[in-house]
Amino acid sequence: MATGTSQGPWTRIRPLQRHELDVYTHAGMKTAELTWGSFPNNLGRTMSYCPRLMETEVEYCNSFIFDQPTYRQRSEFDEPDRNPDRAHVVQQTTQVCGFNDRFLKELVISKTSLVNRSRYSVTHHAFLGYALYQAAGRAEEAHQKYLHLHEHAKHPGVYSDLEMAVLTYTEKVTRDAHTVSDDEFAQLKSLLAANNAGDEYYEGLGDDEKARHVDAQIVELTWLIGHFCLLNRWFTVLQVPDETDQDEVNFLGVYEQVVPKDIRKRNEDVLAGDF
Repeated sequence: MATGTSQGPWTRIRPLQRHELDVYTHAGMKTAELTWGSFPNNLGRTMSYCPRLMETEVEYCNSFIFDQPTYRQRSEFDEPDRNPDRAHVVQQTTQVCGFNDRFLKELVISKTSLVNRSRYSVTHHAFLGYALYQAAGRAEEAHQKYLHLHEHAKHPGVYSDLEMAVLTYTEKVTRDAHTVSDDEFAQLKSLLAANNAGDEYYEGLGDDEKARHVDAQIVELTWLIGHFCLLNRWFTVLQVPDETDQDEVNFLGVYEQVVPKDIRKRNEDVLAGDF
């Protein structure tokens, strides 16, 4: 069937084309494209071999990667059993996602992917992370942080105390989660709490709720690391290719325009020509 769409090189698994998908799978893939940068990508094309996975991936991933801090209000009756005639409704506000800073999350994603030497994640999130910083007027900061990310411990002046602790935690969880010590875990909690100071929502919480909020941040960060360990292995063993000028959208062209040359060279040094 002629579609007029060209396809770039692939090795182990051929990314599917639009005309090969049923309408529901195509809708899921299109949602991913519109949500994640508005460009067709080989992540969605390869995931589409499992239609239900493609249909549910966007909302699932957004909940711990891309969603901004989001709050939900719920109503509760104050002591309805003890004093039903005098019970009144109490509004409770609960944060449901976006517990960690988006910039920190991108550093965690790229650190995990560099440790795992996973090409598709390394290239795509170098672009996404650098573009995020660049849009916020923080390009020079991004340049230093991404250039030294593979060996962050050697460059303490580049990262904040919290970033250093989170990146060390990320590397240990990625390599061997058994190596995270109780002291390191306690330090991470302390640094997150200190970093939360001044946040309006956090400051309005009681002491127990503040502790729970910090725990939520660690749960979210750890889930993020674990998810990208999964994705890294998936990209690598299936050899999911970067999108080239032979695909619908030339990702590698944009990657070369946005991500500085020395960061791209470092990425290639780490990847050593592999997937």
